[in-house]
Amino acid sequence: MNRAYLYTAVSVGGASVLAVEILGTRIVGPYFGVSIFLWSALIGVTCAALALGYWIGGRWADRGPRAGRFAALFIAAGIWIALVPLLRGPAVDAARPLGHRAALLAVSLALFFPPLAVLGMVSPYALRLRATSLADVGRSAGDLYAVSTLASVAAALLTGYVLVPGFGVMGITLSIGILLAATGIGGLFVGSNRGGTPGTEKVEA
Repeated sequence: MNRAYLYTAVSVGGASVLAVEILGTRIVGPYFGVSIFLWSALIGVTCAALALGYWIGGRWADRGPRAGRFAALFIAAGIWIALVPLLRGPAVDAARPLGHRAALLAVSLALFFPPLAVLGMVSPYALRLRATSLADVGRSAGDLYAVSTLASVAAALLTGYVLVPGFGVMGITLSIGILLAATGIGGLFVGSNRGGTPGTEKVEA
């Protein structure tokens, strides 16, 4: 798969994870207050979702990596995140009877667990697409995770220092969803413009 696209996609995925986690305090906070309980719920949900995504993504990639499947991850996550402004009200209403702390966790799970789990699948799948031999697996993994983490750092600072103070939270959330979906759609075109079956390079010893 096109290397430039792969690194760009991984960067977008990593940045989106941190941006969504930070935005979560502004999305859920107006209903329950921004407290240690909210932060604990968001961090716990994020880590659990990523763990599941890593686990599923690695196994899915080993079944035969495809550029189209990789692109579909971004489209699916983008659609869900774009719908968060619409899902927030019903999720909060449904969770209120659970009590303050449990409701916080339930709403965080409902709104953010699915897209973050899908984004967790990106890195292992990207690694499988990137590595062409066992000799460069370590380097490829290091490069991809470094790029993803640096993008997360940039997104955390940009979201907290610039975007949230200057723009509407729901508008930013929708923009992240659109960016993810656009990244996935771009991947479909990148894959279709290459000869053969994209993303099926054999990893050999």
